[in-house]
Amino acid sequence: MSVLVAAHILIFDAVPATPFNVYMNGQQEGNVIMSQGHTLVPLSAFDDPTRLIYTFDDMSKTVDITNKVNLVCIQLSDGAQEAIVNGKKVKLDAQVTLKDGRIFVPLRFLSERLGGSVSYDKEGKKVVVRTPSEQERFKRLMDGDLTEARKIAISLPVIYGKNALQPQGEGFSIKYTFPKGEALRYYKEYKGLVNYVEINADGIAELIWQGDSPQMEKELREKGNKPAKLGEAVYFIQKSEYTYYGTIDEYGKSTELGQINRSEKNNTSKQIVPIDEEKTFDTRQSKSS
Repeated sequence: MSVLVAAHILIFDAVPATPFNVYMNGQQEGNVIMSQGHTLVPLSAFDDPTRLIYTFDDMSKTVDITNKVNLVCIQLSDGAQEAIVNGKKVKLDAQVTLKDGRIFVPLRFLSERLGGSVSYDKEGKKVVVRTPSEQERFKRLMDGDLTEARKIAISLPVIYGKNALQPQGEGFSIKYTFPKGEALRYYKEYKGLVNYVEINADGIAELIWQGDSPQMEKELREKGNKPAKLGEAVYFIQKSEYTYYGTIDEYGKSTELGQINRSEKNNTSKQIVPIDEEKTFDTRQSKSS
């Protein structure tokens, strides 16, 4: 029977069972347990369908994992402190644990045997875990082309924290505004609510500030630390089937540069497009090495 490997819904108020916050592919994982002094996470949260295939035998409580890229086959059984890797026994830091229908495995196993990335930040009390495909995407975010990095940036799950403001306006258009030459911070405006997001060196997108658009007729709300003005910027508006894009000068004046019909062939993914003569100004220092 196949294991459904799906992303968990993030519950911001959940208290992790470890002294660290664990982030799986940029999203905080609240379902974490400690065993024998080691941190275990649900295997189902390590979702990488382009590389990994999971099957589960309910009778024997055993999961089989196949890495389609490096052709590694792994078998894990509930209660075992060893894995079978291509037919050979490999000792684990802690026992494999079946809890609430999920298989939990040690974090170190993810990086050493499944090709993922695990980094520990003792000072920040966090552990950052990425699947192989997500690690490649993280490198493009930090070191790659500016347009590609911006596309990745707006696709990351955002850590909102408690009591985040909810949109109260109407409409279906989305506006993204980036500082000129940057990809790791942006404004997103949707239904009259403006969110300011920053992406840290671990590739985690955090909500820093929220506020209602000045065009809202209701009493304006605000939460968080309002950032300084962006200065020169670029914008991308997704409205209906079109993407409108342009520049914003240091005085806040907008100039539309063009529009793209995303319903046309080869345009469907063009929510973010290159801006002529724009250079990369931000310093994106990757922790991937």
